Amino acid sequence: MYKKWCENVKTLEDAIEQIQRDIRLFIAKRQESNVYSYNKLLSYLIICWCEARIMKLIYEPEYIFNNKRGAFKKSKSFEQDEIENVYNTKELKEKWLKALQIAISKRHKISLDKDFPKSLPFTSRARYYEIEDLINNKLLPSIEVRNRIAHGQWKHAFTFDLKSFSQSHTTALRTENIVVLQLNYNIFKILGQLIHDIASSPETFDRDFDKNYAILEQSKLNLHKRDYKKYCENLVDKYARGQKRRSSNLKKD
Repeated sequence: MYKKWCENVKTLEDAIEQIQRDIRLFIAKRQESNVYSYNKLLSYLIICWCEARIMKLIYEPEYIFNNKRGAFKKSKSFEQDEIENVYNTKELKEKWLKALQIAISKRHKISLDKDFPKSLPFTSRARYYEIEDLINNKLLPSIEVRNRIAHGQWKHAFTFDLKSFSQSHTTALRTENIVVLQLNYNIFKILGQLIHDIASSPETFDRDFDKNYAILEQSKLNLHKRDYKKYCENLVDKYARGQKRRSSNLKKD
C-alpha cells in the first residue's frame, strides 16, 4: 500500500508542476479564459495531493536505515488499528487532524480520551494548537473550494444543500490564483512533513520544528505580500521580450 500511495503522490506532483507551467504560459499570452480554467484544475489537484499525502503518511512501513553511528530500525508510523482510525474518518480535514492527534498522543503516551490536548506538556500543546489551526484555517477552506469544483461549481458556488447561491464561496472560488495556490501547496507540504516527523521521528520533529515553522510563517506572510497583478505583468513582459528576441533572430537568418 505504501509504495502505491508513493506513486500516487509523485504522479500528482508531476501533474501539479505541469499545470503550473501551463498557467504561467497562459498568463504570459494573456489567455484569461485558460488561466481561469487551469487555476481550477490546479486547485483540485493540490487537494487531491493532500488526500494522497495523508494516506502515504499513515502507511509508511518499518524500515532499517544506516548512518555513521550504525544501523537503526524505524518503527511503523501508524499501527493497523490507527490506520483504520484515520481511514474511517470521512472528511479529509478530519483525517489530517486524526493523524496529528494519534501521532502526538503516542509520542507522549497520552490517551486521546484523557482531556486531550490539554493533557499534553506545554510546548507540545502549543505546537499541537498551531498545527491544528493550520488544518482548520488553511487546509479546510481549500478543501471546500475543491469540493465545489468537483461538483461542477466552476463559476458560481452554492450552499451545501445546493438550494441557495453562496456569495462567499463564489468569491473564494474566483479569487484563487496561481500565486495563492503555490503558497498554499507549500504550506500543505510542510504541514505533511510536520505530522510525518511526529509520527516517525520525534527527535527530528523537535530538531526541525522551528525551521519548518519559519517556512510556514514566511509562506503565510507571502500570501499577503505577493502581488498577483505584478506577477502577471512580469510574465507578460518576459514573454514579449522572448518573442521579440526570436523575431529578431529570424530576421538575421
